[in-house]
Amino acid sequence: MVWLRRCIQTLCLLLFFYLFLQTAYHPINRTGGPVAFFFELDPLVLLAIWLAGAAIPLALFLSLGTLGVSVLFGRWFCGWICPFGTLHQMMTQLRGGSLKSRLKRAAYSPRQRWKYLVLIGLLAGTLTGLNLIGWFDPFSLLYRSLATAVFPALNSGSHALFAWLYEGDPGVGSVKITSVSEPVYEVLRKYLLVEEPPQYTWGILIGILFVGLLALNLWRNRFWCRYVCPLGALLGLVGKNPILRLKKDNDACNDCRICVAACPAGANPDGPSDRSDAWKPAECFFCWNCEAVCPKQALSFEFAVPSRGNP
Repeated sequence: MVWLRRCIQTLCLLLFFYLFLQTAYHPINRTGGPVAFFFELDPLVLLAIWLAGAAIPLALFLSLGTLGVSVLFGRWFCGWICPFGTLHQMMTQLRGGSLKSRLKRAAYSPRQRWKYLVLIGLLAGTLTGLNLIGWFDPFSLLYRSLATAVFPALNSGSHALFAWLYEGDPGVGSVKITSVSEPVYEVLRKYLLVEEPPQYTWGILIGILFVGLLALNLWRNRFWCRYVCPLGALLGLVGKNPILRLKKDNDACNDCRICVAACPAGANPDGPSDRSDAWKPAECFFCWNCEAVCPKQALSFEFAVPSRGNP
């Protein structure tokens, strides 16, 4: 299941990048370009437009499907679909370390409730006419970062690199680098690069913010997703009592806490169901990491009818 999830995450991330590039090259359709597909899956965008009293595009009702599945399977969208979440997951996996250090980065923290305050604040602001959701919605933040900082920087850097190679024309023995670099440059200019890369006033600041958010994953696993993301908070609220639940065999468990270290969500996968530190379905990404790493096979996801007695 872990490999299936990783494949789907990778495909969704690549699809986002592809649709982003398609949107970037069709400026006349920029507000409704191909990348809009991901925004149409985002129930936070639908909620913001509804609270603002604006006309809701028909395509946005696709996000009701995201909400409906989240009622049954919690924050599955965060663990399987969200491209911004996938980037954070990739950064999280860059840092290894001892079990003790990994537990420190992965364990549940009450501060993970901050994201609910962010969600409430953003929705309250929208009701009063101050719509800041576009700055915190993960798809908006990722698109804005790519469009104003990452893509312009890569575009300018690529032009400068190939210009340097052309002017210096370095070689390896009798083979000139330009015999390889120039054909590559022509392909990139045709399909990816633009001659005059756009410059944005806030590009540097947004780029620093983007890099900073990714870097925070080296301190706490999936920091943005656990502590800040308003979409994650919304999906956690509607999916706090899912039908797919983590079951623990207390007799088989040896309290090694390897599952906790592998959990990107801080969802307490080792928590007994009869204690306050039980598994937290409103945090869980349903990534199956905990089940996969358990040396005693004490954890499993099973379908169960939700009840008030369940965690």
